[in-house]
Amino acid sequence: MSNKVHKEEKKKVDLEISSAAVSDSPVSISPLGEKVDAVEGQTVTLSCRYDGDVRNLYWYRQYPGSRPEFLLMKVPGSAAVVPADPPFPRLDVNNSNNVVNLEISSAAVSDSVLYY
Repeated sequence: MSNKVHKEEKKKVDLEISSAAVSDSPVSISPLGEKVDAVEGQTVTLSCRYDGDVRNLYWYRQYPGSRPEFLLMKVPGSAAVVPADPPFPRLDVNNSNNVVNLEISSAAVSDSVLYY
């Protein structure tokens, strides 16, 4: 009887983040880094810095050739989070000091899209 160890190879997960600029707006939002490389199963954090009077922070993702998909909304300075319907269970969001973080737990290849 032999013992064989099957090593499961983890696939690479690439996530991109984009900024949203509105001309003539006193609000600015910019990503802290443009691309995050991860391995399947890792927790990935995407972060943006915002300045100005921000009432709500929205996260979207977009697959190539598809329209943007709403993920969730965060109310700064509050624990309030409004998820998509149905919600995406592996997502969490937090913010402090004008930085909002989107955490994706157990990253999967299907998470390799553009976020904003």
